[in-house]
Amino acid sequence: MIIDKRRVDEMVLLSVEGIIKLGQSAEFLVQSLERTLERDEGHVLLDLSKINYIDSTGIGELVGYLSRFAERDRKLILVSPSDRICKLLKVAQIDQLFPTYPDLDAALSAEGSAAQS
Repeated sequence: MIIDKRRVDEMVLLSVEGIIKLGQSAEFLVQSLERTLERDEGHVLLDLSKINYIDSTGIGELVGYLSRFAERDRKLILVSPSDRICKLLKVAQIDQLFPTYPDLDAALSAEGSAAQS
């Protein structure tokens, strides 16, 4: 798994590539989210466009961090999730919990203007 982190406007973009499943890949994602939560400011855009697979462990970690970010008045925003990931979120009845956008431009447009209001 590869995670690239950079600032975009007032937010942090984490571009994730590979698979997220029980074991090292889920732990690597957790470490990246934890560092971002502790060291950075602003909402977090999680680009999932290059995720090949995510299991229930990965989904569970996302949900856990969703609430941890919310406790600090920050959002964990999903960008470009595959149809499979969208279906998993819907089946688990958690799709409405995450702000989700089809691409980075849509996320920046919506969340950037919301932050300025």
